[in-house]
Amino acid sequence: MRIPHKHASFLLIVLFLILSLIDIAREYSSGETLNHLVFEITVCLLAFFWSLYLWVNWLTTKEKLHTEIAENLKLNKEYLDWKTRSTEVVNDLNGTIKKQFISWELTPSETDVAFLLLKGLPFKEIAIARGSSEKTVRHHALKIYQKSGLQGRNELFAFFFEDLLKLPT
Repeated sequence: MRIPHKHASFLLIVLFLILSLIDIAREYSSGETLNHLVFEITVCLLAFFWSLYLWVNWLTTKEKLHTEIAENLKLNKEYLDWKTRSTEVVNDLNGTIKKQFISWELTPSETDVAFLLLKGLPFKEIAIARGSSEKTVRHHALKIYQKSGLQGRNELFAFFFEDLLKLPT
């Protein structure tokens, strides 16, 4: 028969208490002083109650951990379900955006910058990601806006996503 871990821990605490009490009883019968016995009883009780306190905290923490793990697994599953459901849509959207960039006759560099603009990256981060200067990124952005007939980043984003992100009715 296997004893659950939490019960075994509690039984160990009780066993230490019993052994300590047996030791105190043996010392009492051998004529130990009252001061010494009171001290040992105090230490024994403090150790017992501290052990119980730690044991209860351990059980509580263990239960919280299991709850957190279960919640984390649930969120991971939701995320993976979302990724699975959205992959085809995202791929279609990326393809549609790329076709629009081709129709605007964007160069490969301008296409890269346009995608990063749509992701919301600032010019400085786009420059770092592409290994170019911020001035070059700004120049590409200007060419994108000229070729598309749009006024800036907000209009570029709205061109692709305004109808996609409708307010619920």
